[in-house]
Amino acid sequence: MFGKYVTIDDTAIHYLHTGPSTLPGVAPALDRGHLFLLVHAAGSNAGMWRRQLQGLAESGHSAVALDLPGHGRSCGVEGLASIEAYAALVERFAAALGLRRCVLVGRSMGGAIGLVIAERQPALLRGLVLTCTTARFAFPAEMIAGLHDVVRGRSPQQFGTETFSPSTPQSIMVEAWREQVKTDPRVRYTDVLACRDFDGRALLPRLRTPTLVVAGADDAVTPVSCAEELAREIPGARLSILQAAGHQAPLEQSDAVNGLLVEFAGTLAR
Repeated sequence: MFGKYVTIDDTAIHYLHTGPSTLPGVAPALDRGHLFLLVHAAGSNAGMWRRQLQGLAESGHSAVALDLPGHGRSCGVEGLASIEAYAALVERFAAALGLRRCVLVGRSMGGAIGLVIAERQPALLRGLVLTCTTARFAFPAEMIAGLHDVVRGRSPQQFGTETFSPSTPQSIMVEAWREQVKTDPRVRYTDVLACRDFDGRALLPRLRTPTLVVAGADDAVTPVSCAEELAREIPGARLSILQAAGHQAPLEQSDAVNGLLVEFAGTLAR
């Protein structure tokens, strides 16, 4: 996979993509099979999708994963203020690269972004995959306060195990933690506030994009009940629950997630 930049609203947005590299300023072709647009979680970055980028490419498909503003290698040290603002940025990213209709895959905050895009710009999407996400986030007040303490320099950045299944090997956790440090804690904090203030429940019955909901059986952040609500309220949505997976299911069970993505794409019209 290769990394490139595109400028959107005076912000340099970094992204990873499958297929051959291209000259600076020339968008990659992304013309093999179905196209997947991968949108990461709060405080995360495109690197968390490396296993999906590789797996989808090996299955004959194209994929692109962006670093949202302030995340990973994208410009800035501040996140955007709302899920709707992030959705608008992703829409402009798709337009800047001239992306054809795609399957948007969003994890956690990325799933919320996908809900907004599917409701207001359905023509952009062939399908929607909501992974480890919810229409209404419920973060404990102490968790938000802890993130604020990190931002204010009153506490070191935390690297807990609460987002993983008890079955997840430490090597996978370390991989996630190494990606976490690539994004400023201030961005993670503002992301969590944006998620806290988002309520997408009214959007669900209005969606007409074919939807797959993927949940980790051991997800303590967005439990299976959240996925069940999404699958119940989105017309025609399918639900798949992965064992031995928590809130980091695409990393914890990457082969299973890749298989679900390829299978789901196979049900969609070209």
